[in-house]
Amino acid sequence: MPELTRTQFNEIWHRQNAREAEQREQIRLRVAESPAPLPPDLRADLVRLFNSHMREIMRGHEGYRLARKRDSYLTSLAILRRSLRTLLEMISRFEAEALAQRTNLFGPAGEERLREIELDIQKELFTCTNAAVSLVDHARRVADKASIADYDAKRLECFGTDGLHELVVSLRILLHHLHVVDAGWNLTADYRNGTKTASFVLDKESLTRTISENKKGLTREQRAGANAYIAAQPSSIDLRGTFADYAARVDRFNDWLTSELQSESIVALHDYDSIIQEKVQRDRRMMYHALLGTWLNWERPPDPHDHLDRYLSAEQLEAVYKLPRNSREQVDLVISYVDREGVVDDRLREKIHELFQRSGTQTAT
Repeated sequence: MPELTRTQFNEIWHRQNAREAEQREQIRLRVAESPAPLPPDLRADLVRLFNSHMREIMRGHEGYRLARKRDSYLTSLAILRRSLRTLLEMISRFEAEALAQRTNLFGPAGEERLREIELDIQKELFTCTNAAVSLVDHARRVADKASIADYDAKRLECFGTDGLHELVVSLRILLHHLHVVDAGWNLTADYRNGTKTASFVLDKESLTRTISENKKGLTREQRAGANAYIAAQPSSIDLRGTFADYAARVDRFNDWLTSELQSESIVALHDYDSIIQEKVQRDRRMMYHALLGTWLNWERPPDPHDHLDRYLSAEQLEAVYKLPRNSREQVDLVISYVDREGVVDDRLREKIHELFQRSGTQTAT
């Protein structure tokens, strides 16, 4: 067979690329024109494409825009949860340092350290309130796009009517646009039971005055809700108690909303997610088949037991090694721990079993 010249090779290469581009365009048009769920043959064509091509074509899927909004919402939720956790952890660390027997936090030697803590708390208060308002926007957008029933009723049920949410939103507007609301430290002692606490607080009178002086920056509903919450508090508003309560309400509402977004009744989103997941599983399965195929061709393949501690917890390792070494039960248990996304099919499972069996042969020799 005569060798191809470079020109001939390039011509064949370009023709092949043109055919593949035309096929991708046909798939793209079908995806854009097809309601969810996509027919099985179209799904199969999609997951066989290169990942970058498939992802680009899936932008035309009916569920793409909702998936983008859902992903933004979940990221916003994760940021708020982390921000709330960080704020509460900082207050707890301050309390431990403030109540230590030989603390110098409140003397001349601790002045700089105390100022750093105050600024850290102020920063986290700013972060939490901004993240809370951001989450409100993202949650509302995804709920509207997905037509989530009972959204407003559930929000009211979870957040209540005491004005806590309005206070958090008001703090964000004040801190972000209008006025820095200082959070000061506070030490308390209960001499009846001998307990002491240390936290950060917002002064009730000062906060009420600040809200009153910045009417243009806040809506009537926000002012009314925030003032109602403030009025129900003692002389100061404890940040730890207030934001721990708010975090619990955030969790209740968003656990519900997250569950609603996973419902199969949202057909377009469910179909989009399932196609993406199928593609991920297919690509990973191909990669693992290639790796295992290569290793099993070696005279001495790698011993999987040498690497289990990188992927399994101490409790999982203990359960694994209670079973006979390299038995089907042991290997299947390892797979159940590691394969969280259902990548392992029957063929891959057999290759994994063979790899473990080969390691037993190596040990014996």
